[in-house]
Amino acid sequence: MFGALADNPHYRTFYLGNQANTLMWPMQLVANGYLAYTLTDSATALGVVSLASALPQLLFSPLGGVLADRLEKRKLLLTLQGINCICSLAIGILLVLNVIQFWHLVMVSIIQGVTFSAMMPTRQSWIPSLVSREHLANAIALNNAGQNAARVIGPSLAGLLIAIPWFTVNGIYFLRVIAFTWVLYTLMKIPIPGTPIQQERRTPLSRQLFTGLNYIWGHATLMPLFTFALVMMLLGQSYQQVMPAFALGIFDAGSEGLGLMLTVVGIGALTGSLTMAYISRRPDKARIQAFTGTALGIALALFGLSSALHLFTLALVALFVVGLCLDFDSTINNTLIMINAEPAYYGRVMSVYMMTFSLAPLGAFLAGWSIDHVGGAATMLTAGLTLSIFVVCMATLHPGYKKIRNSPT
Repeated sequence: MFGALADNPHYRTFYLGNQANTLMWPMQLVANGYLAYTLTDSATALGVVSLASALPQLLFSPLGGVLADRLEKRKLLLTLQGINCICSLAIGILLVLNVIQFWHLVMVSIIQGVTFSAMMPTRQSWIPSLVSREHLANAIALNNAGQNAARVIGPSLAGLLIAIPWFTVNGIYFLRVIAFTWVLYTLMKIPIPGTPIQQERRTPLSRQLFTGLNYIWGHATLMPLFTFALVMMLLGQSYQQVMPAFALGIFDAGSEGLGLMLTVVGIGALTGSLTMAYISRRPDKARIQAFTGTALGIALALFGLSSALHLFTLALVALFVVGLCLDFDSTINNTLIMINAEPAYYGRVMSVYMMTFSLAPLGAFLAGWSIDHVGGAATMLTAGLTLSIFVVCMATLHPGYKKIRNSPT
């Protein structure tokens, strides 16, 4: 299960630092959403904050991938982490001074969206330099499992911390500043700087901006994987950003209920992460992805049904399955993308993958609007059933999906 961590000390250092960063990112997203809802009492405001982060990711991700392939990865990550640290510190100070306003959250979300567009492809494309080819699949699975687990464990932890009277939402931002210190330390300990291929440095910047898109568009197996990721982010991830509307509005469970709901998701995700790392060498990853993607849609629909019936216990059961299936599906998809792409294109391929991430906040914006106008139950039922139908059609009808390479050569 942990072969890449045991046999590759530089990757182990990278992984430990990266986990602190990936854990704090979704925690701040929850804090931003909690502040937005308490300041405005509007589910649409949750979507606005998420959209403020999504649009920069969508616009700047191609450039971020080019930078990841052209610049030394360690220096680039140090710069990006420093900018994020300043943003978190600024929000924390504004909260302490009790002068925080909604537009502050929007501005910080925009800045962090720009930095995130380059941060993820840089980190992902650095991994093959830190591990042997034998451990590449396991390293990718562990890294993506950790990221996906943090994406759902982080919000649950944030919900619990926000409910603590002496910690509250203020502490989330200062905790992220502390985490940045550890991240910077681990980056400096890795002796491999992630120097790009000389050929990539000599290629004109304008040309590199389009080669990644052309490469994916013409690739028989990458194209269906990216289509899968796009729809998954749009329909399957959006529930996280609008969870305060369900906990505080529909179920009237308060911050304690929000923490409990997100904790259940986190437990499911952790179960999925460890299981996925264990089976990372299985040759049927695409089939597992299709199964878990279908189950994810059904679980989201069940969550919508529970909100219509006001059955909080049923909602917790559905959220556990959502966390389990979402983590499984996202980890497998990311792993298959890295396995099926050529090393010279890693940065640009992952930057385009980042563009699909930007659709999760876009989906949250649409979900928030839908919750305000047609209700949470109808929103989740529609998203879940649509997702399941799409996954079944993709797995059974798309010819490229059946040609996916399931392990590195």
